[in-house]
This record gives sequence, structure tokens and C-alpha cells, in this order.
Amino acid sequence: MSESAAESGRSAKMRRTRIAITEHARKLTAEHGLAGFTIEDVCEPVGISRRTFFNYFPSKEAAVIGSPAEPFESAAMQRFVASGTRSGQISPTLLDDMVEVAIEMMDEVFDIAGTITHVNQIIAREPEFMEKFMQDSEEVHQRFTSLIEEREGLTPGDPRAGVAIQVLGSLLHHAAHAFFGRGETGSIGPELRRTLALSRELFTGSAP
Repeated sequence: MSESAAESGRSAKMRRTRIAITEHARKLTAEHGLAGFTIEDVCEPVGISRRTFFNYFPSKEAAVIGSPAEPFESAAMQRFVASGTRSGQISPTLLDDMVEVAIEMMDEVFDIAGTITHVNQIIAREPEFMEKFMQDSEEVHQRFTSLIEEREGLTPGDPRAGVAIQVLGSLLHHAAHAFFGRGETGSIGPELRRTLALSRELFTGSAP
């Protein structure tokens, strides 16, 4: 096995473990509340030790939120940053590239079994988690904005980066509504790319 294949295999295994930890942490929180179970209760069904748990998340709360420790260190994100102009001008592929990165990130979110049901149950049981989920989302937005600025060579606070994030958020909202409304499973990629194409039709007046 080549070194790159071995690395890919390790990454895939770590991804599966991270997803499994969050699945069980959310399920237990929805059923018992955050104080109603131990880290060992999460580890047992996943088949990991307490020590291994802390290689993925610093606390039970972080496992419930579910964000990986380094959400922007993926190969896809590195390619995204490397594909920019770094000239202060927006590259023509910015939105397309943002969509592709978002697909990878959202597919992992939706791979967590019971994502919608458990999150709703957790917020109903412990309303303070709403703020925690929102804070995590805001941190992701801020980090993504910074990477757009880095990719395109924009000064911090350039409004174009913020607008790009807002546009992506609107596309994701529409795509997720259609995706779940039809009861689909699998990758949100085709629906999000379709939504992007429709948005372009609105602005250009021509079919994709």
C-alpha cells in the first residue's frame, strides 16, 4: 500500500470514529441530558477508550456540537485556498469552489445519524445548546471568511468576503430545504450544485 493510500485510509477511519462519537453523544444527550451520561458511555458503543475520545474532542459538550478539531485542514480546503488569485481580485471560480468545500463539510454533518432529530431534541431538553450550536456556526463562518480573504488577497474585513459567505448560506438553506423536503439521503452535492446553477440563471438570464 502506498503512503498516500495509507494516509487516506487513516483519515477515513478517523472520520468514521469522529462521526460515531458525535452520533452517540447526541443520542445520549437527547435521551438523558448532558449530565446524564459519562464519556465512557459514549466510548463503549464506539469501541474506543476514554483516552482516544480526547484525541477527537476536548469534552462531552464538544462531541455533541460535533465540529472536528481542525475543520479547515482538509485537502479540499487546502486546494480551495491555493486556487485563488491572491491579487485583491475575486477569482471567477470562487463561488463554485466554495460550494465544493461546503459539500464536503455538509456531507459529514448529514452523515451523523439522527442529526436533525437529535439536535432538535437536545435543544428542547437543554435550550442553552441553541446558543452553542449558533456560536459554533459563527466560528465556522468567520474562519471561512478569513480563508476567502487569504485566497483572494483581500484585506481583512473586505465586504466581498462577507457577501460570498452570505450567498453560500442562502444557497445551502435552499438546497437543504429541497433535499430534506423530498426525503432524500446521501450527498447534498447534486442539489447544492443545482441551486447554484439556478442562481446563476437568475442573474444572467440564461439557462445553465
